[in-house]
Amino acid sequence: MYLKLKAFCSLHSWRHSLTVRVFLGYWLAVFSIIWTFTEFTGYFFTINNSPVKPSVWLVLGLGVVIAAWMSRPRLTRTILLPEKDIQLQVTVDDMFRLDDASLIIPSNCCFTHDHIDGDAIITQFRSRFFSTAAQLDQAIAEALRSVPAEDRVLNGRQVNQYPIGTVAQIPLPGPVGRFAYLVASAELNEHGRGIPQLGDLKSALNSLWTHIGERGNTRPLAVPVLGSGRQRLTPNRLQLIALIMQSFLSSSQHRKFTGRLTVVIHPRAYLSHSYNLDEVETYMKCLVKFNISVNHAE
Repeated sequence: MYLKLKAFCSLHSWRHSLTVRVFLGYWLAVFSIIWTFTEFTGYFFTINNSPVKPSVWLVLGLGVVIAAWMSRPRLTRTILLPEKDIQLQVTVDDMFRLDDASLIIPSNCCFTHDHIDGDAIITQFRSRFFSTAAQLDQAIAEALRSVPAEDRVLNGRQVNQYPIGTVAQIPLPGPVGRFAYLVASAELNEHGRGIPQLGDLKSALNSLWTHIGERGNTRPLAVPVLGSGRQRLTPNRLQLIALIMQSFLSSSQHRKFTGRLTVVIHPRAYLSHSYNLDEVETYMKCLVKFNISVNHAE
């Protein structure tokens, strides 16, 4: 919560939201409403035969405060897909705070996590929901027990390697039907590092939506900006968000597998990479409109 509040109060957030044009528009509207109300009360109410009117400076100050609040940064942007009852959302938050959503966790094809530092999504997931790394390994093995795998030696030990797009569906504590979908989106080289392949991420997303449609439920989904960290893909973060949304909308044309997809930007990433949520929201609106136009044309 502290990091989200820090993102809200940051100069970066206010610079994009509190522009002169937006502020003056809100201030004129608020001032007009307040002044109309004061004229109305002064006409009907009097004290010592004088109209009841507040100080002009009070009205001006109140208008400034309200206009500034109306111009505040919006760290969550939501677009509704007409005719599908699906929400497409982007938010600045810690993904693990979204208690009502199932979580999409990026992984490698071996589903190994002991060699990854603590900032990675999968290690944060392990720390929050499992007491030890062995417990997570056991949960993954149980979820993938019927999935064929190849033997491979990685960092001196034998591991199972699964195809790109393999999904380990693990139940989460809390509301019934809440899952973590660990998706294999990157292969590993001989040093245990992810091999940057944009095609692998695209294939993994397509397989993920298919898996959720066939074996999951319609609970809201939360997904980080896949490919923006240790997968080392060259597209920038806005392009990766666009890829996730395009893939989701394409798969949703013939099957509804969730009521809401939330792309979650961590507050640290939001500040360090200077995301512009206005641009993201504009893109979301255009993307939704474009997909609707394609569907109607078909």
